[in-house]
Amino acid sequence: MQDQLYMKVLFCLSENGFSLDELVIKVKELFAREGMAGLIRFILKLLDESLSVKLRQGNIKLPCCCKEDPCYDFHDYRKRRFRTSVGVVHIEWRRFRCRKCNKTVIPLKEYLGISKYQSKTSELEKIIAEVVSDQSYRRTSSHLNIIGEIPVPRSTAHRWVMESDCDELRFDSNTVDCLFVDGTGYKRRPDKESSNRGELRVVLGVRNDGYVYPFGVWSGSTWKEIGKELRKKKLHDGPLANVLISDGEPGLSEGLADLIADHQRCHWHAIRDMKYMMWSDKADKRESYDMQSRLAGIIGIELPEEDFKKVSEDDKKHLSSSVKQAEKKLDELVSELTVKGYSKAANYVENAKDKLFTYVRFFLKYGLVSKRTSSFIERIMREIGRRLKRIAFGWSQNGAAKMARIIIKRITSEHEWKLYWDKRLNIKENVLLTFQGVYTK
Repeated sequence: MQDQLYMKVLFCLSENGFSLDELVIKVKELFAREGMAGLIRFILKLLDESLSVKLRQGNIKLPCCCKEDPCYDFHDYRKRRFRTSVGVVHIEWRRFRCRKCNKTVIPLKEYLGISKYQSKTSELEKIIAEVVSDQSYRRTSSHLNIIGEIPVPRSTAHRWVMESDCDELRFDSNTVDCLFVDGTGYKRRPDKESSNRGELRVVLGVRNDGYVYPFGVWSGSTWKEIGKELRKKKLHDGPLANVLISDGEPGLSEGLADLIADHQRCHWHAIRDMKYMMWSDKADKRESYDMQSRLAGIIGIELPEEDFKKVSEDDKKHLSSSVKQAEKKLDELVSELTVKGYSKAANYVENAKDKLFTYVRFFLKYGLVSKRTSSFIERIMREIGRRLKRIAFGWSQNGAAKMARIIIKRITSEHEWKLYWDKRLNIKENVLLTFQGVYTK
């Protein structure tokens, strides 16, 4: 179908002069209010007429109970309105009834692939989902109305996001090299006990080539419950990951124990948490700093940059010896902390000691360099925390988890996010519009 449309605009300009800004604002208001939506409405009207003629002539086939040769008569008009990013589009489409089976069909609806109760376009839903992942629903509604002339109430935006499946994460059960896990608190709706503390937990898998698998987001679930759910999804007998990298949260390693081959305690968290342990033991600031520095110096074993096959046996022996010396120094540090009365700090180092050098043992065994800090997931958790903690509160558990999944998918699986919306928008380059200028007759 091809046609040429002419634009007709009535304008009146004062002879006393006006500013360029006023002209721009008036033109923008006109097209935001009537122009673009009116253009879409008119194109759909012409398309509806063309489809109706083809249907009556038998040139197009629509779903019908009649197996052969359905006969259609015009039945009535149906009014519909759709929210779009260019305004509300009002249309009237024709409905036809089959003489033989009495089933009614709407050619334009079938042609556009519109669902039964659809009231908005997918491109508007995409805009809402992306904007609300960066700011609150209230600000999203306000900014879209001010900047884009898109009047969407915040309650409507919230309903659209909660009903959308754009946050679904693709679970891959293949073994990954590293499993990053972390959690954060947020302010949720108070429960029966008047507690408003919510817990959000995230599990990400990373291959050696850097590809990220977001395994899932859970709100209000313990690590034990998360481990059970991951075990149900896992399709092979081996571990889900070679190495688990975590901050040592209580119950974490126990809940995911049979899903991993080994566990690496995050060095950054170990050094940072040492400060809090010393503070709990009422150590002075200088003593706390000295113990942090000693711990950082002990656990900082650097791996060769060369490939495994190029590392000599002498280098391997040197690394093994370095691990033994470091563990010995940690034992000495534990003894010194105990003598000085810093029991909490001593227990912390003692419990973390066995998992601080997993990355070295992993390198010696497989020849692969593993991570020793959880900085990768920390950056993602910072974005999640910014949205859930600083921008809004009073979340439901489902709402917090859904928002976190949207953020994670946009950051770690940008390609998957694009593929999802490409499928929803169904853009096949079948529409071509050309602006041929504005002129008077």
